[in-house]
Amino acid sequence: PTAYKLHSRMGTRDELRDMIQTCRAAGVRVYADAVVNHMSGGGNDVWDSHRNGNGGGCDLWGAKESTGGSPYFTQDFMYMHSNNTQEEPGMEYPAAAYIATDFHCERSLNSWTDPFILNNGWLVGLSDLDTESDYVRERIAAYLTELISIGFSGFRIDAAKHIYPESLSAIFKKFKDNLGGGDLPEDFTTYLEVIMGGEMDLLMCQDGIYNFGKSFEEKMSAAGLSEDDIMKVKIWESAYPKEFPECGSW
Repeated sequence: PTAYKLHSRMGTRDELRDMIQTCRAAGVRVYADAVVNHMSGGGNDVWDSHRNGNGGGCDLWGAKESTGGSPYFTQDFMYMHSNNTQEEPGMEYPAAAYIATDFHCERSLNSWTDPFILNNGWLVGLSDLDTESDYVRERIAAYLTELISIGFSGFRIDAAKHIYPESLSAIFKKFKDNLGGGDLPEDFTTYLEVIMGGEMDLLMCQDGIYNFGKSFEEKMSAAGLSEDDIMKVKIWESAYPKEFPECGSW
């Protein structure tokens, strides 16, 4: 994403709302694929001077036009100072109201069993949001609230595995408060994408800060979600057959 705007080349916000309402009238629920762990990858932005020395050469490229009307600026592949600040450029996503301090420091995601790297690493180079930040949590909760306001019944949370369960709990509580503080809507469901492979022990079997099983339930409860709310939060679990049985038991 480069922004949280609901107007895109696919249509306007009003057209999206009308489509959802048409589906609702036919008894079909619509869910949003919400990407909130990160923003776009670096280098595909509107800076006019990029350079990459990989492969033995020195490739240069200018500004991209694929920003969907939401210009943004990244730190990647830059070799000149900003004309505006005369400093090295940082991370700026004006249409999402994010600046450099709203992101984790850039580091590769090179471990699937280290909770710090899972949460802080930049998944395939995508700029990783600091979801421990109260401000970032508020921005994400506001985005989810707007999606519900036009008729979505819930979400599939992309790359949820790369957000601390405690941070997800805090985001859902802010979202719940935005809706008035009562139980989440009756038809609400959200699926968290938590792909499990060899890290299943960390993610599901061992209680701890990065457990999406019982520990996550406890964190949601501590954040202020009701038992009814918690039952509406599902794990889009996709362990590989070779990993079965999970946690040593069917």
